[in-house]
Amino acid sequence: MPNKTFTFRVSKMPVFSKEVILPERTDIDRSKCTRVVPMRVLGLGLSRTGTNSLRNALRTLGYDDTYHGFAAFMENPRDCEMWLKALAAKFDGQGKPFGREEFDQLLGHCQAVTDIPAICFAPELIEAYPKAKVILTHRDINDWHASVMETIINQVDNPLTNMVTRFFLIFCRSSFQLPRKVSVHVCQNYYRDFKLNGRQIYREHYALVDSLVPEGNLLHYRIEEGWEPLCRFLGQPIPDVPFPYGNTAAEVLAKTRAFIAVEAMHALRRFCVFWVIVVAVVVSAFHLLFAFKEVWGFFLRLLWGICCTPFPVLHLLWFILCTTFAVLEAR
Repeated sequence: MPNKTFTFRVSKMPVFSKEVILPERTDIDRSKCTRVVPMRVLGLGLSRTGTNSLRNALRTLGYDDTYHGFAAFMENPRDCEMWLKALAAKFDGQGKPFGREEFDQLLGHCQAVTDIPAICFAPELIEAYPKAKVILTHRDINDWHASVMETIINQVDNPLTNMVTRFFLIFCRSSFQLPRKVSVHVCQNYYRDFKLNGRQIYREHYALVDSLVPEGNLLHYRIEEGWEPLCRFLGQPIPDVPFPYGNTAAEVLAKTRAFIAVEAMHALRRFCVFWVIVVAVVVSAFHLLFAFKEVWGFFLRLLWGICCTPFPVLHLLWFILCTTFAVLEAR
């Protein structure tokens, strides 16, 4: 079943016009998990080709759960811990490359997977789950390029995110830091210079998947085709509900900005608490310093004597001398 959700009201903020529903978060360490359901479908179409609509359609057909990167970042941010290791191993040569064992840990609760960062590992997933059916969602390449620029590339480098990252990063929760690190990693290593090379990346990705999957096990699919070709390919009856179209660019931007706004508020609250504590400690220290200046003088003289005296016996004599001086000074 889909996770519970909570509502973030953004009607008074200029970038929103309605309430945005963000999922309730969990805190599961996937490295301690294993596969509990079979992997049946690999949705390896690129982001912004209808991957979220495909996810909702697969859920409706009973593929519980279906993984989607954007939702996973918000639903269980700790997934990013393993995704970062997988990305570092593949693109930076750091650590063990991910195979069946690691994907079973990370995706073991899912019968299907879609979207980034999973699509960065299309060859590895195809090798790990050879019996899974593969779906490639397609979209007009120019519309797709514009949508990715607007909803992914520009959002990784938008002013609000940069402000939070630059000034409040140490105060941000891991639920912000981890997804941002994964997003930056994917943009730098998989999408590369997307503005110039995005269309070529699209062609290369689809050609690669096409070359790795047998024809009978691969569906080239456009979301606007609806239920019929999808259900025929999966051998499922067509459900008596409308196809779950959604996740427009406007909806993605609203969710992204709401997510950043929530995390920014948490960071600001931690920032304020930190400085309240710092100011309180400094004020208290000065108060104690002036209230007990005789005692402070004694300890400073004692510390100086211990540091400058080389022999233990002289340490004792210096302690007695300082104590006597402090008593006389107090009188």
